[in-house]
Amino acid sequence: MTLDLTPRVTAPSFSANPLEYYHWHLKNHPEMYAGFRTLADQYRAVDPTRRVSADMVCHVLRYHSGLRADDDQFVVNNNMTPLYARLYKHEREDATIETRTSQLDALTDDEWAALLALLPEEERRGY
Repeated sequence: MTLDLTPRVTAPSFSANPLEYYHWHLKNHPEMYAGFRTLADQYRAVDPTRRVSADMVCHVLRYHSGLRADDDQFVVNNNMTPLYARLYKHEREDATIETRTSQLDALTDDEWAALLALLPEEERRGY
């Protein structure tokens, strides 16, 4: 068996344009955030008031899931943690989830609306 190790990165550069990268990611890999949400929900199932660490959830997701796209060199990475935390906080308003200062804090309402529009409709409650 021969492995094809040719890089196939189709994602925009995160360092050049983080917002474009977030859009690309949510559009092309919705299963990644869905996995984050599932793990965070499972963690909170024992005690809904339990504090959730987005970093911890991403590490567990990275370790256990092996979620990858066939057409990209993509794995769960730390660039997504701030976005996942904020999306989860949006969906689960009662969740206690840590967020640190991020460039996402400076997004306009229109920029957030564009990101949220990439989620399934039932997840887009008034941001």
